Amino acid sequence: MKKIISFYIKAFLQISFISIPFIFLAFPDLNKNEFTYKIWICSFFPQLVYIIYLFKKNNLYGSFKTALFYKSFDFRAYVFSFFLPFTIYCSLIGLELIRISKEFHWDIDILFFFIMIFFSALLEEILFRFIPYSFLSNEFTLKKILLISLFFSVFHLFNPNITIIGAVNIILAGVFFSLIYLKSNSLFLVTVIHAFWNFTIGCLLGSNISGMKIKSILKYNAQKPFIWSGGEFGFEGSIITTIFFLGTSIFLYNLKTSRIFNY
Repeated sequence: MKKIISFYIKAFLQISFISIPFIFLAFPDLNKNEFTYKIWICSFFPQLVYIIYLFKKNNLYGSFKTALFYKSFDFRAYVFSFFLPFTIYCSLIGLELIRISKEFHWDIDILFFFIMIFFSALLEEILFRFIPYSFLSNEFTLKKILLISLFFSVFHLFNPNITIIGAVNIILAGVFFSLIYLKSNSLFLVTVIHAFWNFTIGCLLGSNISGMKIKSILKYNAQKPFIWSGGEFGFEGSIITTIFFLGTSIFLYNLKTSRIFNY
């Protein structure tokens, strides 16, 4: 536990230091609360530099190749994982917590956003799934999963429009992604699911992604009470999302795993 805490405190400080020159590049966009190309560069490249440093220092390239593709995964988990954002979206509409207000046509920006979202998800999965479960610890307890997921949420605390429910849901998202990784042995699979979640709620359904606006083919307005609709934080600020993340995580937790997992 101490090793994990020490690692993420150092990681936060070192990534923050690496980010300093990139902040000047993204400075004009910082007050927009939008996911722009400059914001992406500011968040992506400091993490990339830090991860490359870790890989070289600890010779993680071999284990990274091994962890990239999955060995086993229950088909039911695919269904739960990929239909989760649509299920939450339909629930919010059914409860009249969101209203669709505008519609946009597809353009090339959507493709670029998908590419950026995918590579951002890959770096987060390396930092919060591959490294802790392949390098920092040899046993996977629920306490460690929760601790790592807590740091996953801490790294998002500077996102715009953050709420208590939003922070809690990011912890639960960390648990959700951790269980997918541990159950499948696949960094690629959890990256695809992570990227699909962000792309779907942001670029397709119109939600803010963890508080950040992004160009979408649909736009909606969150209705009060915001504790149920998510407000300006988006899907991830809703108690509806809390319920679905909890239910799906419990389902994944009880699936048979091919890895050593200490319950």
